[in-house]
Amino acid sequence: MDRVQSWRNRLNALILVLPGQWFGLMVVYWARFLPAFRPTGFEAASPDLLGFLTGCVVSCIPFLLPKSYFVPRAFERGRLYPMLGVRGFRYLATDGVLVNALLRRIEPTYRIVRNRATLRSHIEGTYQNERWHLSFFLAGAFSVLHAASTGQYVFAGLLAAANVLFNLYPVIHQRYKRSRSSRLLRSLSEHRAGTAT
Repeated sequence: MDRVQSWRNRLNALILVLPGQWFGLMVVYWARFLPAFRPTGFEAASPDLLGFLTGCVVSCIPFLLPKSYFVPRAFERGRLYPMLGVRGFRYLATDGVLVNALLRRIEPTYRIVRNRATLRSHIEGTYQNERWHLSFFLAGAFSVLHAASTGQYVFAGLLAAANVLFNLYPVIHQRYKRSRSSRLLRSLSEHRAGTAT
């Protein structure tokens, strides 16, 4: 199992290289406003400090949201997320279909969720993942708005596309996983209660 866990960590780290491109793009975008990194001929005005700090504070809001915010609503339990392509996204996500398929070649009995305890742990992990991606999404949205308002439309388009792919879809994915996993946990609990009576 240690060998499988080691491979799991490696494969997930490899997949995380993709969203790292969003982070790199954000660094390049904002670094250009610093005098030491300002390109020659770059004329866009630097953001005012208050506006920039406001964007940073707003991006931290997901860490203050109550747990009730993260409970999937009724409309999220239907066909909405599959229609948005979340099942395709799951293929390349961390601990997704591809990673699990590769790990089962090493250990055919491998499962992330093996019992109620690992299912609960899996559900808990989605809360933290969603908070981080929602925070990144807000930071990305603020950056897109700034780029568009200063006429940097290429950067605005690149940041928007990367933000949807690497932050909005992961938020949707966490909510989709939590909805499915919570249904399974309820079903297991009801089955257990039924067999106990």
